Amino acid sequence: MEIRFTTVIHPDAVFGLFYNALKSDFPKVDNLPILQIPDALRATDPNLKYKPLYKISNKDFVVQIGSDVFSINSMPDYFGWSIFSERIFDVLHRIEELKIINSINRLGIRYINFFEGNIFDNINLKICINDEGINYKNTVIRTEMAQDTFISTLQIANNISNKKQFGSIIDIDTFKDNDLTDFFRVKETLINDGHSKEKELFFNLLKEDFLSKLNPEY
Repeated sequence: MEIRFTTVIHPDAVFGLFYNALKSDFPKVDNLPILQIPDALRATDPNLKYKPLYKISNKDFVVQIGSDVFSINSMPDYFGWSIFSERIFDVLHRIEELKIINSINRLGIRYINFFEGNIFDNINLKICINDEGINYKNTVIRTEMAQDTFISTLQIANNISNKKQFGSIIDIDTFKDNDLTDFFRVKETLINDGHSKEKELFFNLLKEDFLSKLNPEY
């Protein structure tokens, strides 16, 4: 889960206040490599602007913090939405109490799913050239799809390496970048809605026979 925001304080002070509010649960602190890039360059490069600068973590979750971005990740394992969302809402409540965020500009819920084998054989998606299917060798696709008030960026790729395994990924980033004025008041509804849209797209992609082999828990 990621939020991008503007703040009422100096950007350099954001990390210290966030860390002070969260350090009891996230004791490990790491500087991220992007700190080696000069501030002026980070501020003017759109590819770097919303990159986190610091990482704090415990054995189950990682929080990344920048001057205008914050994210919480479930890693190395995913314990399901019930546990993950409970942690998200707790952390956001502590951040809200700091009263340093002026506005939320973007909310994103992202899942990256790894599969062994070629996922294009098992999804409800077909790419054709002149009405002829392709063999999907080293294939990467990216598209954006409207889902009510959210937009989902869908990326699918095969021949991907993950922990010395080769397989495929389905990467879905479901986000909202408008009508976020009352974010903290309705944060649980917004985040749960975003998660539902991501989940709906993911399960609609998978063929039923393939999905049944995964023994999903809903």
